[in-house]
Amino acid sequence: MMAIIKVIAAVVVMAVLAATFFLVERLREESAEPQLGVIPEISSGATLVKPGEIAFERARELLATGQFAEAREKLEFLVGVYPSSASASEARRILGELNLDDLLSTEVMEGKIMYKVKSGDNFTRIAQNHDTTLDCIMHMNGLQRMDKLFPGEELVLLPLNFNIKIDVPRKLLSLYREGRLLKSYELLHAKAREGSGELRSKIGQKIGLLAGGGSVSPVKFENYRNAKKVLILDHRGLQLREVTTADQEEAGRGFFLSGADIEELALLLRVGNEVEVRFAKR
Repeated sequence: MMAIIKVIAAVVVMAVLAATFFLVERLREESAEPQLGVIPEISSGATLVKPGEIAFERARELLATGQFAEAREKLEFLVGVYPSSASASEARRILGELNLDDLLSTEVMEGKIMYKVKSGDNFTRIAQNHDTTLDCIMHMNGLQRMDKLFPGEELVLLPLNFNIKIDVPRKLLSLYREGRLLKSYELLHAKAREGSGELRSKIGQKIGLLAGGGSVSPVKFENYRNAKKVLILDHRGLQLREVTTADQEEAGRGFFLSGADIEELALLLRVGNEVEVRFAKR
């Protein structure tokens, strides 16, 4: 009888050990293997924040605390990596304002030259020798007219070495300096009759259109200053100019912007600046 009891007890112990071993192995497998078929549920009220929006909010925080260099980096990242995001347009606007404030300020001398006038110098020669323009020299030095220059006088010069990229499908004209975005402008109208593909050209001429008719060269600064600016490309006479109702109704050729934007572009661009136009979506 005792022998039978011992056998039964041994069987029970073995069964318990086997069940314990099986349970431990099962738990180990479940904890080690990823649950591939399980997708975490997202609450219906939750909102997924896109990376571009995170970068934009961080840039705004940096601007609010006066960390402009860091904010500029975030904005450049946003418009470069997420150009079609919801915040990209506002990011381009803010970035353009930051860059232009520094570019046209005499307190920030990066990229500018302090030039000491020599005997025999004149405004035109100085502009030609330093890749700038008469109107830019006048603006940077707060001058209203081209008075006589005196040897030893100092001028702040801003070399205008920019590249222009016109994206017709996205209605954007952007200025780049050494590969970095300076500022973007909205195209209000474009009529180039080039079909698709890309076009490479240069700024071939700058003129001012007078209110009473006719045109004037920037050399005649006092008249040019108040004229409507037109920048003419050296490819089939394509123009950058202020948009009018007639431009939208007639088969004009060129790229049209607001009057304020054209005034700014006329200040920043010179004859010889390279222009790249993209007509079709990539």
